[in-house]
Amino acid sequence: MARRSRVLYFLTASIASILAVQMLGACAPTHTTGSAAPSGSAQPLASASSIAGSVATSGADAEPRSETLLSAEQDSSSWLLAGHGYGNNRYVTSTISAANVGTLAPAWSTQIADDGEQEAAPIVWRGTMYLATPHNHVIALNATTGALKWDSSYTPASILDFAANRGVGIGGGKVVLGTQDCRIRALDLDTGRKVWDVPGCTTQQNNWYSMPSYVYKGTVLIGTAGGDFGGNGSVQAFSLRDGAKLWQWNTVPGPGQPGNDTWPGESWKHGGAALWGGLSVDPQTSTLYIAPGNPGPDFSEATRKGKNLYADSVVALDISGAQPKLKWYYRIINSDTHDADPAMPPVLFDGRVGGTKRRLLAVADKGGNLVILDRSTGAPIHRLAVATQLNLDVPPDVAGQKACPNHGGGAEWLGGAYDPATNYFVIPVTQECGVFKSYAKQPDWVQGQNYRGGPPVARQDGTGLVNAVDVSTGKFAWRTAVPYPAQGGALVTSTGLTFTSDLGGDLYALDTKTGKILWKRATGVSIVAPFSLYRVDGAEYLAVEGGQPGNQKTPNLPPSKGSYALAFRLGATNPVANSARGQSLAAASATAGIAQSGSAPYTQAQVQVGKQQYATSCQSCHGAQLQGVSAPALAGSAFGKSHLSISALRTVVTTQMPLTAPGSLTPAQYASLMAYLLAANCVKPSGNGTTPFPAADQSAFKTVILVGAVCTPGQASAAPRGE
Repeated sequence: MARRSRVLYFLTASIASILAVQMLGACAPTHTTGSAAPSGSAQPLASASSIAGSVATSGADAEPRSETLLSAEQDSSSWLLAGHGYGNNRYVTSTISAANVGTLAPAWSTQIADDGEQEAAPIVWRGTMYLATPHNHVIALNATTGALKWDSSYTPASILDFAANRGVGIGGGKVVLGTQDCRIRALDLDTGRKVWDVPGCTTQQNNWYSMPSYVYKGTVLIGTAGGDFGGNGSVQAFSLRDGAKLWQWNTVPGPGQPGNDTWPGESWKHGGAALWGGLSVDPQTSTLYIAPGNPGPDFSEATRKGKNLYADSVVALDISGAQPKLKWYYRIINSDTHDADPAMPPVLFDGRVGGTKRRLLAVADKGGNLVILDRSTGAPIHRLAVATQLNLDVPPDVAGQKACPNHGGGAEWLGGAYDPATNYFVIPVTQECGVFKSYAKQPDWVQGQNYRGGPPVARQDGTGLVNAVDVSTGKFAWRTAVPYPAQGGALVTSTGLTFTSDLGGDLYALDTKTGKILWKRATGVSIVAPFSLYRVDGAEYLAVEGGQPGNQKTPNLPPSKGSYALAFRLGATNPVANSARGQSLAAASATAGIAQSGSAPYTQAQVQVGKQQYATSCQSCHGAQLQGVSAPALAGSAFGKSHLSISALRTVVTTQMPLTAPGSLTPAQYASLMAYLLAANCVKPSGNGTTPFPAADQSAFKTVILVGAVCTPGQASAAPRGE
């Protein structure tokens, strides 16, 4: 997890180059050996913060202009928005076909220094690729070679949950992104230098930004995440010129607003309904479409029984005026107790139903429901299950009950795509079940902590299923299984191909008409990001990011080799392998002036055992320095903002870790792990370090609050680390 720091860390060129070559070898055909980058192909440039000169003026005439963005769906040379166009339908004109896809091979790879859950869509404009990294850095790459053009570093002041960013927006000479600490940042498109930086969320207590930024007619559209922490969702508009906030529409109605009576008592205050996957716009009708997420608390409706508007819904807003106005809404789930919210942004398309062309919208949720609606009225056209469903209508109890899909299953944030040639909507899903439980006593909302009505649900082995639904009939045209969770979305080409991926790191090209796999490529990294397709100098490239599986990790996944941007080209040979040299890593915690008080029993022997246990069970997600990678930090200033007591941390550790199997360690292993974490947080050992940390909680543990100090384990009595 990144925090404010003046220190930037860089991978050495030698180590990074070796890793990049190894990575490319995993991508290359068996008869091809990946070669190192030619001299100068990955020259490190100055970071954006040190580039000399003034920021270029980004006025209304700066590229890409609004009219360029409005026609993005017809542009096969660029990839201008996260979902290709404002309708999020990843359908594109291409020269890659069934006849030549077998020659699609690695063109280049670039290692990403900010290792983590890479979820961003590569945005490409005039030969430059723009990528957001999990901790809100932005890098610009040469789209033909992968060489670094500029790097803009950022260290969020706080990260409540796992670090992730689903992409930048571009327009008017700027690159825009939302951050984990609730800011909207605009950078110069050519240099990466900051143009403006403004606070965004109404409150940082429970919210942050993780969805892509959308530049639309001189504004920046974005939604707030944080529903699982009791943060209410909203969609907001900011001026592209200077970041001034223009309007906000809240997904949970407050007192006096229509729909507030669907929340009993004061449950609306932490009702969730966050917006974290994306949004869609129909410019012809000035309609904004959003799909707010699950209500809070998660896993239980005991304190919020009711309709809970506008959680788990599709909402259409008229944005033609100064303030949004509700046009219609469609409730996907009437009672969500399984975290089954619609993660994907709505996909807009014109499809044929019963021989008649209709203006349609498709959205699916993590519960495995796919709905196709008339996007003018919200009237349902088709509704069907695209993943295995079991007991989703049965609320969890204390004993626990198996339900499918699991909270990380079904259709995730990348969704699907519509093919006009076949009239099919293609959507990949994850097949995974879990055992859901509820607490006997429903917990109160606590600042900085997950707001759940039940314990976290352990992940189980998952597989993937790619579905093609005939829009005319609402029935399956075909279904193709893949060995790992399918969360890379779908990109459909004019030549009859569907590109998709799985969490195991395999890329696929399927025949859109039949579902037959025509091409498969192993990458060695987990894929939870969408494809982009673009052209430079007549050559067509297919690009995608890969990294860690993060909170989507299932026990059956192979290990990831790191984080990379990957590009493929027909007939490519001698792929270029670029190191991460010149890029910013997630910065260390700023801990100057933070002093930890209090003590707890633990021994140095436990610390050493706990250190090894942490490396085995926790380090891949929380980082070698506890800084957070694809899961929150467990030390440092932002961790301190959670205000956890030792007792609360113990509860989190023993019930939520490891991610894939919460509660699976022995009491002695958990005690040693706690000893290591306490030492790393500068908590002094009581009793001269002779009393071990106990297997059971103690009342005294509730009185010691962890403030975010950082020590080297084994030296808790020494001065905290800091700048």
